[in-house]
Amino acid sequence: MQMEETKALRLMGRVLTLSRLRVQSTNPQEIVEELTKLTLENPMLKQGLPVIIESVDLIDLSWLVKTLRKTGIQVLGVSDGILTEQALLLNLPVMPPDHTQSVSRPRTASTNQSTTPSNTPAPPNLPAKLITDPVRSGQQVYAENSDLIVLAPVSSGAELIADGCIHVYGTLRGRAIAGATGNPNARIFCRRFEADLVAIAGVYMVADQIPSNLRGKATQIRLSDDSNLAIELLEP
Repeated sequence: MQMEETKALRLMGRVLTLSRLRVQSTNPQEIVEELTKLTLENPMLKQGLPVIIESVDLIDLSWLVKTLRKTGIQVLGVSDGILTEQALLLNLPVMPPDHTQSVSRPRTASTNQSTTPSNTPAPPNLPAKLITDPVRSGQQVYAENSDLIVLAPVSSGAELIADGCIHVYGTLRGRAIAGATGNPNARIFCRRFEADLVAIAGVYMVADQIPSNLRGKATQIRLSDDSNLAIELLEP
């Protein structure tokens, strides 16, 4: 029987949801070679595609993140598992694991979940994280188990991540990811909307998809009833 060839990397995801980059090799050379092939086959990878890293094998996460970022791929977090400890040391958000076998419809609360109650307590909701200084290009701010409030401008190339809501009382450029651990009720609010990417609970929208009439306006971003992103003008 011929064994199916296992590639070092496999890109998994859907339009409008965060892609998961599944690492299937611990060999750095194989990973680099496969990454080269992936970027040729998927040009959007070089355009800042946001991904979640997942792996069943222990790898050097710091090296992998640096390698991906050199290519242009934006690492938003790591799937909960063997890489969790390294992710926390690197201040990367830890996302719920994706149990799907391949690209499929997004899971709902009633799909493929055990009916046995979990004994693991929910993480506590902490006071909102308050940022008073401008968030500059290259900076990442993460509000774990809480909302994030920014009282200053956010520059292009900066990244805001919160497990709860994000409030920006200034210009929002760069990337804003609310509900990072899967909270569909999280929202993003900003006084002036100029973001490169916004995401809530894994559903994202990039700059090219944002209606031009909403740019520069005070807006809120939320998940609609059909689990798509809705961008709405705030009352003046």
